[in-house]
Amino acid sequence: MKINADFKIFHLLEEYPESEEVIRKYFKFFYDERLVDIALKRLSIQGAFNVLNISPEKQKEFFKELKEKVGLDVSKNLVE
Repeated sequence: MKINADFKIFHLLEEYPESEEVIRKYFKFFYDERLVDIALKRLSIQGAFNVLNISPEKQKEFFKELKEKVGLDVSKNLVE
């Protein structure tokens, strides 16, 4: 399955639990504020980026890490 920015974070965690380390790193705010059950279940990856105002450069880093560390098939335009 190819991962894109519209993929729900909850589904990513459910399907690929090994992705939690990367998700926790980039979406730390939701963990620190105890919003995981609320925010990460409802937001897409892009939605979470928008809420946290994460730069396009950091977004690319996120997808690169998913691809390299977890071995996920990420849409090519997200990592270039």
